[in-house]
Amino acid sequence: MPSRGFFSKLWGSEPEGAQAPHPVASTEVPVNKTNVPAPAGPSAPRPDLLSYEDIYHAAGLMSPRSGYGIHKVVDMLNSERLRDLSKDAKRASVLMALDAASTSVDDLLRDATRRQEALNAYDAGQRKQLEEFEALKARENAEIEAEVERIKAHYTERIQRNQEQVTKEKETLHNWQVAMQYESQRIAEVMELCGKQPAPSAVAAAATSSPAASAASAPEKAAGAHGAS
Repeated sequence: MPSRGFFSKLWGSEPEGAQAPHPVASTEVPVNKTNVPAPAGPSAPRPDLLSYEDIYHAAGLMSPRSGYGIHKVVDMLNSERLRDLSKDAKRASVLMALDAASTSVDDLLRDATRRQEALNAYDAGQRKQLEEFEALKARENAEIEAEVERIKAHYTERIQRNQEQVTKEKETLHNWQVAMQYESQRIAEVMELCGKQPAPSAVAAAATSSPAASAASAPEKAAGAHGAS
């Protein structure tokens, strides 16, 4: 006689034919390709997972000749006739159906165990495939990051070189401006020294017409007048 726990698991199982949800396909914005070679191995996970029935068929599990496999019992427990009954009533109904179909509980348990093992094996294979795919993409990401660092270093060097050239040009212009100021100062000194001077006749006329020159010539004029008399 199967335990209560076994049938309680059956009552919570999905009906026969239910399929596993398909993974959502991710979209990726195309980017420029780098020179990083793609590692050997699968480039993408399998787009579709097998349905439960396909997994069972691949494992060689067919429906029992009596028609009362584990999924038949699952369908019975989820039918309108048994859905609202108590657990004891459900158990009694299942045992009566198995007895009427000349199917033992052991056969039912073996069918359930084999199907669960097939599901577990497929799940393990898919998890392993996912781990390999994840490791592959991790290696690709590491190589891409290394390529990004190389490109970054290359352009950082170019930027540094450009900045050094600009600094050199600024220094060259500054030195020229200092020399230009010195040259301009020398030219200004010469221009100031050699600027326009007064003519000699103008200097003499200015000296004669000055009050000091008039006072010096007054005795000479008086002596001349006395001699004439």
